Amino acid sequence: MAGVKRRTQAERRAATRTALLEATVECLVEFGYANVTAAQIATRAGVTRGAQAHYFPTKAELVVAGLEHATGRILAQFRADPPHRPTEVETVMTLVDRLWELHDGKAFTALVELWLGSRTDPELRQHVHRFNSELTEGMSEILNQAVPDFLGRPRGAAVMLTVLAAIRGVVLMSFVSSTRTTAALWTITRGEIEEMVAEVIGRS
Repeated sequence: MAGVKRRTQAERRAATRTALLEATVECLVEFGYANVTAAQIATRAGVTRGAQAHYFPTKAELVVAGLEHATGRILAQFRADPPHRPTEVETVMTLVDRLWELHDGKAFTALVELWLGSRTDPELRQHVHRFNSELTEGMSEILNQAVPDFLGRPRGAAVMLTVLAAIRGVVLMSFVSSTRTTAALWTITRGEIEEMVAEVIGRS
């Protein structure tokens, strides 16, 4: 059609790769890591099995790349708009709430599937370990951007690790609990987190 700009080969490749990554998270959530296949992901993405294998030779590489894609976009949004509130405690708690939102969604459900799968899959475990390290480093960077040197303060790093563990624990409980129960548990957990954050900031 006249006037329509044709996509370059690089643009077509990028579009195919993105379609595969987004389809991967959807399929992980729908089928679970043990049941999902590369063929299912390729079909969901609207690409051939050969194209999928060209970009990601193994299932482990594909699923971890899909999760990195999903969480990477959220972390990029955090970096572009770091929270700044009247007090440091409020700023940190705003970030905690954002982390809760990050984990209370498809990306974390997919991550849980990878954790479970990696227990008996050495190749996947290696990829998941790397991804978890990158995710923690990204969150640490954003936290220190919002509240300079928070992690360098007494108990700062320990509180951050506790926050991540607590959030993930509540989300795991949500898989077997009602929405009301999960909300109540998060309210209690958030209150405890706020007290720890205030203690860290008060000591500095």
